[in-house]
Amino acid sequence: MKNIIFLLSLVALNNCQPKQNEIKQINKQVYSTIQIPIDQSFNPDLSRIQHFDSDSGEYIAIQNKTNFELGIFSLNSLDIRQIIPLKKEGPNGIGLMNGFTIKSEDTIVIASIPPRVHLINFLGEKYSTIKIEDPEKKANYLSSNNETPFIFRGKELFGIQPYFQDLYNISFKDIENTRPIFKLIIHSECENELKWLNITRPKDEWDNGKKSLDVSWTDYGDSILIAPQLDHRIWIVSKKKERLLGIKEIKSNQINGFRIIKDSPVGDVEIIKDLENGRYELLLFDQYRKIFYRFFYPSIKIESYNLTPRNMLQNHPKLVIMVLDKNLNIIGQHLFETNYAQAWNYFVGRKGLYISTNNPNRDDFDENILRYDIIRFEGLNYED
Repeated sequence: MKNIIFLLSLVALNNCQPKQNEIKQINKQVYSTIQIPIDQSFNPDLSRIQHFDSDSGEYIAIQNKTNFELGIFSLNSLDIRQIIPLKKEGPNGIGLMNGFTIKSEDTIVIASIPPRVHLINFLGEKYSTIKIEDPEKKANYLSSNNETPFIFRGKELFGIQPYFQDLYNISFKDIENTRPIFKLIIHSECENELKWLNITRPKDEWDNGKKSLDVSWTDYGDSILIAPQLDHRIWIVSKKKERLLGIKEIKSNQINGFRIIKDSPVGDVEIIKDLENGRYELLLFDQYRKIFYRFFYPSIKIESYNLTPRNMLQNHPKLVIMVLDKNLNIIGQHLFETNYAQAWNYFVGRKGLYISTNNPNRDDFDENILRYDIIRFEGLNYED
């Protein structure tokens, strides 16, 4: 994908976006529903689910929280096809795992804390460990989860450390020059090069008050698109040029504003503010249809639900998906009904957008299955 597409869309920013009250509500179709049985000993970690293609079909990889392992599930035969054992200690030890990304048919990249990148094969054998050192010494966190999976460009690996300790007491001046994105060039098992890109957070990010630093990002050709949870804007970063190409505002009419951090949380007060304002969640690129999905939780009135604030925060009753074209223009958005989806448990496949309907707040919740509706939106092109 050429960067000129993004640059042209940035120039046309004020002319291309619909007004807040003109966002089209697009219809969905449930193409089909699938169920994959899982063993009682397999407790899926929904913070990281990766879809991948191979010559033999489509698969998803999920970490098992009960047994330290990765499970590879087939979307064609609807069963588990492989278990990849993991070790915390010893020659193949990866310590405290914090997500993974499958890079190729023989390489899985593991994120761990303290910040380390481990390269293992599909037998669970480790062949390299690389320390990720933060030059500012302000962050000690590394992840490769659904929000911020590792992103690749040949031998280059991109990661991000957007979090800082003691967020309630720091000022933006403390972090405004901090570079959160790193590039790791893996020349060989023993030789690598770590570089922190000269990209900082937007200077006006906290102009209206201190907000969470959580972000989601997705891969698109030479570009990485970064979508903060508490900002309408999306940052566009070039992998090749290692710089910020621009920022584009993509605003939903179902978010009332953003929760401002003032004091340390007391009880459920801050949770309620979060629910009543709404926030953005994952940003996913659909490589098969060349579009983007920006998930978000709309503002809600908590008294309308017979659930505790903490329960709603963990599994938000409402989910909206904003569909964007390849130039980041809004095609439309769709509101899913109460407790339709299970938080974070969705991914893109050849047939459409897979959304888990196994929400713990539903009467038909079943911990012994992975259940997905394959969603298709009106106006998009599908292979069949």
